[in-house]
Amino acid sequence: MSERWHVLGVGAIGGLFACRLQSGGADVRLLAREDGQPTRELILRSNEEQRFQFPQQSLAMGQQPIEHLLVCTKAWAVESAIEVIAPRLSATSVVVLLCNGMGLAESVAPLIGEAQLVLGSTTSGCRRSGENELIVSGEGGTQLGALDHGAKPPHWLPCWQQGVPNLHWETDIHSVLLAKVAINAVINPLTAIHQVCNGDLLRSPLWGKTQTLITEVQRLLRSANAVDIAAALPERVRAVCESTSANHSSMRVDLAKGARTEIDAIVGWLLQDLTPNPPATPLLTELFEAVQQRDCGASSMP
Repeated sequence: MSERWHVLGVGAIGGLFACRLQSGGADVRLLAREDGQPTRELILRSNEEQRFQFPQQSLAMGQQPIEHLLVCTKAWAVESAIEVIAPRLSATSVVVLLCNGMGLAESVAPLIGEAQLVLGSTTSGCRRSGENELIVSGEGGTQLGALDHGAKPPHWLPCWQQGVPNLHWETDIHSVLLAKVAINAVINPLTAIHQVCNGDLLRSPLWGKTQTLITEVQRLLRSANAVDIAAALPERVRAVCESTSANHSSMRVDLAKGARTEIDAIVGWLLQDLTPNPPATPLLTELFEAVQQRDCGASSMP
């Protein structure tokens, strides 16, 4: 019998991983916030077109227990979504958070009782070109790991390995997530405020600001004794900007649409929660406040 996975947050990444898990043999069900069609088709476009059919149910209507749950919502929506679904979880359930930002595990853990919590990070690129059409812009790699440092790979991992390319189980997922949030803190707010592609950060007139942001984020990391992540940051930022040069960061897309961004879980967490005595970061703080101000404007719109 194939493992059943429910997917909550069927945007670009959630839809991509729903397709990947189904292609790996999993029985995948989609969860929607509102009542809709009992089935949903997703069209995945990369080198070829693939069509996937999924059963779908609303969060409020489902009553059956959930054994395996993949959460791909925006960071700011994770808690409210988990609160709705929590009654369907048990001590044998697994919850995988594949979301941007930090601090999510601490907010989710108390809501899921004895269910196992697994954290994930992916560099896969995907965008939606329509309600049900997904364009894959890069296979990337995906890393999963438990909160317990050194935890062994779970029994359900082979199901993921069948469908998800470049998948790895990490014994120190915290460092993986911290390295990613550091990169995002440099790239996302700068591309969002200036409405540019990732590759533009390596060229004039923004290259100087990019270098300043790298230095400021390095200071934050070193103040938290994350010296290895700090040392690797310049090259990692350059590599991401080069490999995704024509891509738009999710924060740029959200800001352009007037939607709420994930600035709090990325830059806000670095500034406020990484270390009790953060060093001065004038440019990063300026960008954080600028994006936050626009977020407030988006939240107040009718």
